[in-house]
Amino acid sequence: MFTRSPLTLCALCFAIALGGCDSVNKAFEYASQRERPQDPPAAAPADTAVPPRPSPPAVEPTPTESTPRRASAVASPAPPPAAAPPALKPIVPVVPAYTGPEGEAGLIQGVRDGYLREARRSDLQQWQSSQRGVDARRDESSSGFALHNAYVVLKPYRLPTGLYGAHSARFYVPRGVERPTGELGHSVIYDFNTLTCNGATCNFE
Repeated sequence: MFTRSPLTLCALCFAIALGGCDSVNKAFEYASQRERPQDPPAAAPADTAVPPRPSPPAVEPTPTESTPRRASAVASPAPPPAAAPPALKPIVPVVPAYTGPEGEAGLIQGVRDGYLREARRSDLQQWQSSQRGVDARRDESSSGFALHNAYVVLKPYRLPTGLYGAHSARFYVPRGVERPTGELGHSVIYDFNTLTCNGATCNFE
């Protein structure tokens, strides 16, 4: 009985002083419970265990001059040959269709707009004198016919359509003025820039 620990002895004395044998038995039970070692805490379930922390990936050293690079397992394919540039096509200006009046009405409109003026006898003589071996007085008698429907071009001009047959005309182009464009028809152009005649009836005059 006296081999108990001091705590058991204190509990025994306290029980005897309070109430006899029953209290002594209760005191022994209380002291035994206090001296009994505590059970270790239960282990955590397997599914709640903390997963291990993954180790950091290995870092390959940066290749330097002293560390040769590893050869690639698969050689990269050679780049395809560069395609030849497309051939350049000449730019052809698009001339809009003529929408003005046709024939003599178009010529009258050209005079009204300042592109043309009616030719004079002096214009005819100047052209005749510019041609070698031609006497300027040779066509004096026919100068009236030569000046019929004849015009001097004053600035870049586009000929009207329908200049055929009796509606054909003669155009004198002074030096420094561009030759008119458009459909010439049966008309004639006397160009002082080149001293040439252009038209279907040049050889008959």
